[in-house]
Order: sequence, then structure tokens, then C-alpha cells
Amino acid sequence: MEELAKQYHLRRPRYESLCDELEFSLTQRMNEAGIKWHSITTRPKELESFLEKVERKDYAEPFVDAEDLVGARIVCLFMADLERTGQVLSSMFDVLAKEDKVNDGDVSAFGYMSHHYICKLSDRYSGERYDSIKDLKFEIQVRTILMDAWANMSHYLSYKNEESVPKDLTKDFHALSALLYVGDRQFEALLKASSRSAAVAEEKILRSAEIRDREVNADTVNALLEKIFPDRRPSSLDTVSEFTSELVETGYLDLVEVEKILTVNREVAARKERAMTVRSSSGEKVIGYNRVGAARAVFDTHDREFGKYRHERRRLMRQRSGADSAE
Repeated sequence: MEELAKQYHLRRPRYESLCDELEFSLTQRMNEAGIKWHSITTRPKELESFLEKVERKDYAEPFVDAEDLVGARIVCLFMADLERTGQVLSSMFDVLAKEDKVNDGDVSAFGYMSHHYICKLSDRYSGERYDSIKDLKFEIQVRTILMDAWANMSHYLSYKNEESVPKDLTKDFHALSALLYVGDRQFEALLKASSRSAAVAEEKILRSAEIRDREVNADTVNALLEKIFPDRRPSSLDTVSEFTSELVETGYLDLVEVEKILTVNREVAARKERAMTVRSSSGEKVIGYNRVGAARAVFDTHDREFGKYRHERRRLMRQRSGADSAE
């Protein structure tokens, strides 16, 4: 064990280099694939954990047989992202083995769920930068937020498997595991329902001469802004949702009324842009609004109370953010 510990410390810089490479590459490729993720983390296996595993598994060649001396964890938002993430990993690395603890496990199992991949860097990672790490195996775990919550809580409680759980707690553990699984399924259903709602709103508003849906919500407002300001940059859904809240809080509850105000006054945004033109040695630069920015410019001018409410809300948010930072 003493010799293993010495060898581990000598190899540790290589493991840390591989961690840095994995975190950078995974973040870049997940973003390129358009997969929303909650966290991407990497870590070298701790010495104590490595030595314990060597002893427990009775490895003949510990540094060859241990496939998780470097580990990465990707925590996704939705179950559908698990398979999509697997496709990304297969395009990036040589996948030596895969274990699906979500779909392939016993339905009455203890509750730990995750996708595990044993990988090595593929030939696309070539050059001096990768010479010291290209032969190292590493493990990547892919799970949802709720799966990650279960794994962390059960780890904190030190129950590694069902056999270790006290009998009077077994039923509660199974119930909680099932609840989190149902939660994941419900999040998946909500994601699909949200996509359908956005498609319906687009059909009713963009493809119809007359608005038939008068409800003010993020989907109908987003479709309306696309209809009125088609040439402007789209706003993020978070920004559209925030603008929708501002409309509702100031009493604009009828989409037809919102459409009329934006249509009649849409040139207000263009006038405000001209007033904000920046002049420099290289010429004039117009600071252009995106769709929500243009709509806010219209409502700030149309309704002073809307503008006062919005700016007061922003002031309170900045104040709250400052207090949080101070803490």
C-alpha cells in the first residue's frame, strides 16, 4: 500500500491534467449540442478511496484495472438529455463500456440511477498536449438533477445499498426513490407540454390574421413579439418571461390590448434607438433593441406607471443582489 501511495502521488498531476481537459471539452461540446445542463464537474479519485478499492477488488494491476482514477459527472435537466449526452460522449471519446442504471436495472432496485461510461481519449486528441494523458481511462457519470439529489443524500446517510438500510427505513427509501423517479418523468412531461404550448401559441398568433388567444403568458407574448418585431433579435425565454410578468403585474391581461399598443407605437423604439446612437472616430453606431427591449421601450413611453414599476423592480433586484453578495 505504501508503494501504491507513492506511485499515486507521482501520477496525480496527469490525472489533474486530464480533469482540466475533460471539463473544458465537455462544457464546449455540450453547449455546441444545445443540451441544457446543470453542472459539469471532474475530479481525480482520492488516494484513500483508491487504496480501499484496490484492497476490496483485489486488483492485480491497480493503475490499469481501476477505471475511475479520473471521473467526470454531468448533471442534466431532463431524462431525454441522458441519451443525447451519451451520443455526444460517443462522438468525443472511445467508449470502452457503458452501464445504464436507469433502464437496465431491476425495477425494485434500491434507487441509484445514472448512466456510466468508461472512456479513453480518441485519436482526435493528438499532439504533445495529450501525450501524458491519452492512455488513461476515465469514468463519466450522466444523471438528472433528481438522480443526483438521491445519490448525494444516500451517500450522506452512508447507505450504499439496500442491504445496509435498517429494516424500518427500507419502505421510506423505496418510496422516496419512486417519488424522485416520478418527479423526473413529470419534468419530462412538462418539457413536452411546454413545447406544445409554444407551438400552439405560434400557430394561433403568427399564422392567423386575428388573435384568437387573449391570454397573456410567456408563450403568447413570445409569439406576439416575433409577429410585431420580426426583424429584431429574438430575446431569451427568461427575458420574455420577465417582461410577461411586468405586463401582468401592471394590469395588462389581454393580449389583444398588448398587440394594439405595440403595433400603434412600434416606431417609438426606433426613435429611442436613434437618440442612443453612439458617435466615435470610426463613425456612428446604433444601439439596437432586441424584441423585448423594443416592447419595453414602447410600454415605458405609453404608460408611465409601467416604466416606474419596471425601474423600481430592477432597483429592488439590484439591492437584493447586493445584499446577497455582502452576505
